[in-house]
Amino acid sequence: MEAEGPPALSAALRHAVFPGGARLRPRLCMAVAAAAENDAPVLVQATACALELLHCASLVHDDLPCFDDAQTRRGLPSVHQRFGEPLAVLVGDALIVAAFETLARGSAAAPGRLPALVTMLARAAGTPFGLVAGQAWESEPNVVLRHYHHAKTGAMFVASAMAGAVAAGRDPEPWRPVGAYLGEAYQ
Repeated sequence: MEAEGPPALSAALRHAVFPGGARLRPRLCMAVAAAAENDAPVLVQATACALELLHCASLVHDDLPCFDDAQTRRGLPSVHQRFGEPLAVLVGDALIVAAFETLARGSAAAPGRLPALVTMLARAAGTPFGLVAGQAWESEPNVVLRHYHHAKTGAMFVASAMAGAVAAGRDPEPWRPVGAYLGEAYQ
């Protein structure tokens, strides 16, 4: 039996994830996996969920007063507006952890694919070219717009397409341009 977490944190986590947006990144991941003749549906679903959790974490962090100070997100008060800034920081961090735990839990059918998926998602979320880098570009006095857009949006679209292929047991490289073009179009 798992212990219950702090009630406010649990409520804030739910608020950050539900109701969701268009869920474009997990949909892209699952579409690529289907096109690649998916042989590990549980891993693909876990990968898609992990991508969405990372995206939600990035939104929570992006909305913080030290960045965009967004008052609303998806028609509701932003996490920091409803639950306070300290809890919002913890929610973003907890969603990142939950993403990688979800990925690990879904890997039983194809454990050999987990290292590549973890690396791919970590790079898309981190630095020098992922979500963290995209957020950091906002603090720079001179922004290279193409780097900013790739890091802030493009990296997760590329990872979504490529991770769908990896989770399905296929070569991810042919899917890189699909993610890159979609990320560029979305930005």
